[in-house]
Amino acid sequence: MECDLKNKSEELVTLNPYGKVPVLVDGDTVIYESAVINEYLDEKFPEVSLMPKDLAKRAEVRIWIDFCNTRLQAAAGNIRHDHEVEKNKRRLREHLETLEKRMAGRDYIVDDYSLADITYIPFFTREDSYRTSITEDLPNVKRWRDSLLERPKVKSTP
Repeated sequence: MECDLKNKSEELVTLNPYGKVPVLVDGDTVIYESAVINEYLDEKFPEVSLMPKDLAKRAEVRIWIDFCNTRLQAAAGNIRHDHEVEKNKRRLREHLETLEKRMAGRDYIVDDYSLADITYIPFFTREDSYRTSITEDLPNVKRWRDSLLERPKVKSTP
């Protein structure tokens, strides 16, 4: 369904009381929040698993998903909506530096390509709207970002 988030439809608010997208409707099941949708789809289609089998690694993936959603995206969203912009630019930079350290010597944030990596793709595709740019001063994040954005399924998404 198409929706104008500045003029939310009753249908959207009925499906998701937060009034946000995405919303997944699978038969009688309605799921919202990106991380929850991603885990639901991963469990529904286990032949293409994007979560490690090891419980400790699964927890690690969830930690990095939470980091993206509660820190990186939170600061970026505040910048995008002109809320305490300078303060949030500093926070965003700190979070990117945390990622820079994490990505040193790694191809993916937790061992193999996982839901954690997928969670960061929307941030990377919206850098401009967050008034930031991943440049050579964050070489590990830049390399990771570039490799994620070059994945065929990502490139084919408008």
